[in-house]
Amino acid sequence: MASQDTMQPSFALGPIEPLLGVKEAAYLLGISVKTLRDWIQERKIDYVKAGTRVMIRPDTIRDFVSKNTHRAESR
Repeated sequence: MASQDTMQPSFALGPIEPLLGVKEAAYLLGISVKTLRDWIQERKIDYVKAGTRVMIRPDTIRDFVSKNTHRAESR
């Protein structure tokens, strides 16, 4: 029987950041937990579902902020 230490995945897996709970993600976005839950239900933001837990990837927060940033017009 092979041990876990010698088994190699068949794909390259880079570092994975810890997933954020809804409360932490809402805090980072500066919105209420209810608003974030509404966005999740309306499919306005991507999420990860593990059993009954709903979590947000840190990259999702970064992408959401980037996509929803409106540049000021230069005069």
